[in-house]
Amino acid sequence: MTVVETLLVFVVAPAVLYFAIWGWIAVRNRSARPRYNAGDPWPYEPLFWIANPAGAAHHAAHAPADGSDARGGTGGKW
Repeated sequence: MTVVETLLVFVVAPAVLYFAIWGWIAVRNRSARPRYNAGDPWPYEPLFWIANPAGAAHHAAHAPADGSDARGGTGGKW
């Protein structure tokens, strides 16, 4: 391989590939949808996410059977 071929394979080809991917991402991110700017009113309803809405208020379901107030830790008697 000559020096020119080596530069084409190891420098120019990766650079072209890198910039082609970068250009594709840059063009794709410039969509026509409006962007939110800080200070603009938020046009959507608030959304609060809870992993388990049915069990969000059921703290007593995990209480020990003996009525103690202990939480967490391991089971077993020492």
